[in-house]
Amino acid sequence: MFALTKDTLTIMRLVHINVPWKFLPDYIEMVLQYQMNIEIGFAAEELDRVSRSEFKATAALLHQRGCAISLHAPFWDLCPGSLDPLLRQVTSLRLQQFFDIASIFEPIHVVCHTGYDPAHHRGQRQSWLEKSIAVWEPLVERAERSKVHLLLENVWEQDPTFHLELLQAIASPWLGFCLDVGHQNSFSATDLTTWVESLADFLMEVHLHDNDGTADAHLPVGRGNIDFLCLFDLLRSRSIKPTLTLEPHKEEHIHESLAGLHSVFLQLAATGPCFMSWI
Repeated sequence: MFALTKDTLTIMRLVHINVPWKFLPDYIEMVLQYQMNIEIGFAAEELDRVSRSEFKATAALLHQRGCAISLHAPFWDLCPGSLDPLLRQVTSLRLQQFFDIASIFEPIHVVCHTGYDPAHHRGQRQSWLEKSIAVWEPLVERAERSKVHLLLENVWEQDPTFHLELLQAIASPWLGFCLDVGHQNSFSATDLTTWVESLADFLMEVHLHDNDGTADAHLPVGRGNIDFLCLFDLLRSRSIKPTLTLEPHKEEHIHESLAGLHSVFLQLAATGPCFMSWI
C-alpha cells in the first residue's frame, strides 16, 4: 500500500480515484481506510453476472465510510449511433442495465463514452449523431428522475464539435461533459484551451492522467507533457468547479499523481487563488 503525506492526503480529499469493479475487492480495505472518493468502472459482463446483493453490500460499505461515488459505464463495442438497429438496441440495453446499477450506488454522476470514432463514422456523421440522440434521450430522462448527472467523455473525437452538437440537441441540465485530458492530448488534433472554452458550459468532470501525446499511457500527473497548469488556470478563469478524477493504471501511480497535483496547485497559488481554496 502506498504511503500518504499530509499534502497528498489533502489532495486526495479533493479528487475521485478510478477503480474498476473487478479490482475493487483487492483495494476495498484501502478505499475504506482512507475514505477515498472513487469512480467505479464497470465492464458489460459484470452487469450480467454480479448479483444485486453484492452491489448493494459494496455500496453500503462505501456510503457508511463517507466515500463519494461516481460511476463509469461499460463502453467496449457499444455504438449508440450505429447504422445497424440491432447494435443500437444492444447498446441501449447495456446502458439501461448500467443505470439499474447506478440506482443502487446513488452516485453524484455517471460517465459514458459517446462511441463516436471519426476514423470509422465520419462519412455517416450526421446520421450517426441523430441515431445516437435517440439512445441518449431516455437515459437522460432516467438521470433526471434519479437526480444524477450523465456525463459524456471525449475519447477519439478530434475536436469538441460532436459533443457540443449532441449536448445542445438534448439540452438537459442533467447531461454534461467529462473532459479526459489524456485522451485529448493523445487522440485529438485540437488544443486543450479550445476543448475547455467550447464546452465550458457543460463541463462537470475532468479525468486526470498524463502522456507524451503519442499514446494513451495513463501516466501519473507530471510524468508526460500535458499542461495541467494551463488546464486549472482555464478552469479558475471561468469559475468551473468540476469533479477531478485520477485514472491510474498502477497502484504506485496514485501517490505520484497526488504529489503531481499538489505541485500544480502550488504553482497555481502563486498566480492567484489556488484550486484547493477556490473549489
